[in-house]
Amino acid sequence: MRKVHAEAQSVDDVRSGLERASADAKCLRSEMVWVYRLIQHRKNMGPAKKREDIGYWWKRSGRAFEEDHALLSDTLLGAGVVHAGQGYHMRVRTEILFFADRMAKWSSLERNNRESLLESPWDFASWLDDTEFAQGSMFRHAMLFLLFPEKFEPIVSGGHKKKIIRLGDTHAGDDDRPRVAIDKSILDIRRALEAVSDDREVHFYHPPYREFWDDEKADSWFRDRFGNRDWWLMNMNVSGERMWPGVVEDGIASIGWDNVSDLRRSSDEIKQDLVGRGFGENPSNRVRFLRDFANGMEVGDLVIATRKGGSYLLGWGRITGEYRYDPGASGFRVHTRAVEWHPCKQEMPLQPYWGGDWAKKRLTGFSRYRHWARLYLWLIGHPVPLPNGEGAHPESDGYTSTEACKDLFIPCRDFERFLHLMRTRRNLILQGPPGTGKTFMAHRIAWCLIERKDSAPIEMVQFHQSYAYEDFVQGYRPTESGGFKLRDGVFHRFCERARRDPEIPHVFIIDEINRGNLSRIFGELLMLIEADKRSEEYAVSLTYADPSDERFYIPDNVYILGMMNTADRSLALVDYALRRRFAFATLNPAYGTEHGKKAFRDFLEGQGVTGELVTRIIERMAELNEEIANDPELGRGFRVGHSYFVPTDKDATRDETWYQAVVDTQIEPLLAEYWFDSQEKIDSALDRLKENSKPNDGG
Repeated sequence: MRKVHAEAQSVDDVRSGLERASADAKCLRSEMVWVYRLIQHRKNMGPAKKREDIGYWWKRSGRAFEEDHALLSDTLLGAGVVHAGQGYHMRVRTEILFFADRMAKWSSLERNNRESLLESPWDFASWLDDTEFAQGSMFRHAMLFLLFPEKFEPIVSGGHKKKIIRLGDTHAGDDDRPRVAIDKSILDIRRALEAVSDDREVHFYHPPYREFWDDEKADSWFRDRFGNRDWWLMNMNVSGERMWPGVVEDGIASIGWDNVSDLRRSSDEIKQDLVGRGFGENPSNRVRFLRDFANGMEVGDLVIATRKGGSYLLGWGRITGEYRYDPGASGFRVHTRAVEWHPCKQEMPLQPYWGGDWAKKRLTGFSRYRHWARLYLWLIGHPVPLPNGEGAHPESDGYTSTEACKDLFIPCRDFERFLHLMRTRRNLILQGPPGTGKTFMAHRIAWCLIERKDSAPIEMVQFHQSYAYEDFVQGYRPTESGGFKLRDGVFHRFCERARRDPEIPHVFIIDEINRGNLSRIFGELLMLIEADKRSEEYAVSLTYADPSDERFYIPDNVYILGMMNTADRSLALVDYALRRRFAFATLNPAYGTEHGKKAFRDFLEGQGVTGELVTRIIERMAELNEEIANDPELGRGFRVGHSYFVPTDKDATRDETWYQAVVDTQIEPLLAEYWFDSQEKIDSALDRLKENSKPNDGG
């Protein structure tokens, strides 16, 4: 495939090369096109056109093309989120060449190297960029979003990404920083926006967020509301004095500099005045902003106020009066203009993401930074607590994250991050090796959302290969009389319960979520689980519903929490529909991190396990996990979690007998499944676990 595309000079050359290629090569080309088209929004290319494009070379291979295959359904092919533009259509030949080059390189990597890359999105991105064909590639961005939607954006334009990172650094879009660094900056910006946004998910192509980086959109927004008035940014602190409360109360803007006389004088006169006061031989910047305050600003212009070098946003206002000089006034009231202010309810901290070099100046013409002005106006409407905690909401008296973090063996900041993902994305998947406490953590996340230990707003099911739409949403079921009756499924009933109690979060937990076919289980509801589709506005008619039935929607207080075992041998490539709609959080065995080892030790010793036995458990399980992770047939996803060694109330003792029982009844069967074709490996691992271990004789 790579050879066909590399030697081609035109689309006709590609077509000619593929005509001569093997059936396998033709089918491979179709599969690559399937991935390439997956991300495109249906308005750019509808499902039928995508199927036609995907099937073109498959049909020419001589093999049957199953158009009704789940991976070719309207639901899946219509789930694309990127308006890719004409460039994406025109670059198919070069993008497939890039794709083929990377996949050929991928197939040459050792399994543990591939798994390591897939566990580190940034390392994978750097590896993806390590080819001459990556230069200018749009599919590079699409592939990263498909694999890691929680880290990368549904944006295929490198130019747009460079514009977005100006929100974190006014000069960022002008340099040649690596693309991975750009992606990291965008993730930081998105998280900062999510922290102050009412939306569950920030999308840089949706309003108002596009207006923060797209100059044309920002200009249009301002013209519609303010005409062509100029914008100014003022830094409202003078020699450490916080004058903001005073200027708001008086309805004025002040430039300070009360020891300088009338600012309507010429530039040369003001310059000589400043030079005489010891401000250097050429205080041109100071002359400029003093003159701008008196002569540049006009009635009707708009002002955004900050303080402390642009570190805090105070509010915005409209200039309603001409410059006024009052030499007899006190303090900051000497040089003023009348202003109608709209202050923030509380000061907005701007650093580190929203400040620019210009914010440190006393007065800056801001019309050229209208996308920044748009962001600032939006922030004024979204106050957040100050860094010192002022204005923060009091913590609930119920179940809190502090209580939830007990016995989780992960840093509390990680749990807070998982909780934030759940609150903002509405859908979260906890993934990890067996025994890493996914179910234990899932309930604690749910209780934190509900703010109390309460099982009533929680439902839990387990997916499997036979699980269907009829079980989950709605379907006909046999009756005792021999007929069939339409019955609601478990998720349908759960949503009805949530709708009756809209003030309480309801959490739907799905174990083994990867084992089910999501497209078939959710059906038309697959779209509705997206965070921005949780309202009656997106209600749909269900498959089996009567036309007269009320349309169905998922209420806003429903959260979906999935769990996925990474050691599941039946786990194929996770459905794109799943990755696009869920955030992912990975849990690891406690033996593998310093925090985990200490927390696990403290827990076990608190349960009566001796320090010597705890050390042996941690060290030997860490060694076993290292062997499993380095096994080319297994990998990190098959490591053994700590939960196997968490004592239960049924464990009368926590001694050598208990330890050996865990190894014999839980660890050994797991290893037998892993190394089913190598009894020697199983015996060796068990011998190392039991070395110097003698069960108590009860005497």
